[in-house]
Amino acid sequence: MKHEKSLALPIKNIIIENERVKTFVFEYDMDFAPGQFVMTWIPGYDEKPFGIVSRKKGEFMITVAAVGESTKALHSMSVGDMLGFRGPFGSTFSLPESGPIALIAGGYGMASLFNLAKEAREKKLDVHVFLGARNKNELLYLDWMKELGAELHLSTDDGSAGYKGFNVQVFEKEVGKQSFYKVYTVGPEIMEMKIAQICWKNNIPFEVSLERYMKCGFGICGSCSVDPKGWRMCVEGPVIDGEKLKQIKEFGKYHRTASGKIEHYSSAKK
Repeated sequence: MKHEKSLALPIKNIIIENERVKTFVFEYDMDFAPGQFVMTWIPGYDEKPFGIVSRKKGEFMITVAAVGESTKALHSMSVGDMLGFRGPFGSTFSLPESGPIALIAGGYGMASLFNLAKEAREKKLDVHVFLGARNKNELLYLDWMKELGAELHLSTDDGSAGYKGFNVQVFEKEVGKQSFYKVYTVGPEIMEMKIAQICWKNNIPFEVSLERYMKCGFGICGSCSVDPKGWRMCVEGPVIDGEKLKQIKEFGKYHRTASGKIEHYSSAKK
């Protein structure tokens, strides 16, 4: 059921993932599909979109990095404190009939990919997860992914776990060894762009979750629209397939701030 009016729920549990990231657990059977998000009201601060995670029926979770005023306020909350939710919103990932498939997550992008991996394993698909982070403490959901039976390919910037370098490099090497039926990626947009380029070059179907600044979450305000198509990432997105992605000229180059101002990525040419 989609909740367009806010659903108020108490925090049931808080899992400390690392010094920057916490997972907040709620007792509610959220009806969602992999890739969708909820607009989360943080009382006294703001409403923010977060990917939905669920390990068992009757519970859902959001995994949040403390990066701004609102998310830092959320990190200061305790079990029993109330949050508001609207949703779920957005487009969803789609699985092929057979595998193997590859999931590439950077930072805390695994939060949007966990339930895709779970659904794929339930359908007996082989799942390869390319998980990258700055160090081993920031690699999310490792135990959960092992429980699912996914094959893990780890990388860290400092070499504290797995390959020393980036998950894009690990994925590119693996593409040379085997054929993936489909690829999915969530993380920093420059990483997503590099994965897209590898998939286009090798004719591998893929989907990305494209993050844009959201205000309403259901397609009215237009804040998350992308150039030049005007697709709203809260409705036509956030999940976009590789062919449609070719039509989004700003992908990997720039995005818009809360005020609508264009802001180029530092590694992209203007």
